[in-house]
Amino acid sequence: MDGVNRYLPGSLSPLPSFRHRLKQGGYSLYDLIITSAVASVLGMGAMGMSSLLQDARMTAAVNQLMGHLSLARNEAIKRNVRVTLCKSRDGVACTGASVWQEGWLVFADDNKNHKLDVGETILHVQEALSGNMTLHYGESGTYTYMGYNSAGEAIRAATFTFCDRRGAEKAKGIIVYWTGRPRVTTKTSEDKPLRCS
Repeated sequence: MDGVNRYLPGSLSPLPSFRHRLKQGGYSLYDLIITSAVASVLGMGAMGMSSLLQDARMTAAVNQLMGHLSLARNEAIKRNVRVTLCKSRDGVACTGASVWQEGWLVFADDNKNHKLDVGETILHVQEALSGNMTLHYGESGTYTYMGYNSAGEAIRAATFTFCDRRGAEKAKGIIVYWTGRPRVTTKTSEDKPLRCS
């Protein structure tokens, strides 16, 4: 402390000075344990945040489609025409080659042919879903359209199933009953687990 060397009794080696001890680097076992604990908590928090973000994306997508189903049903009753939802990759035409997560159209299907024709009114254009989500309609996932008649009843009543990379365990569905009313669910109409493939 005062710059004077101190010696151990019976030894010619000086005790290390305070300054010299400060220069010695390294971490204690206690430091490493605390650092590892903090890192693992932050890692688990990041995983939890990722799952929360995926939950939020899926909930938003489900709510969006629920809104479009409600719009289609209400417009079918109000306009006294069939209103159709169809898969659409470009927001201009219905196409069976696309998949539901790439987008869809809601339109007044005056001639009931499930295709958007010249003169038919587009009620909504939905762009592709975000977050690597998949969406299919029907047990086989091959239904390319659904719709409502002027009484508000569903044409091709089935289940929309939303999935992401977490698989069927986190899947959500919208069951569309023939009466036209949709319901959000985590099971099929037979109370079985939803399928993502």
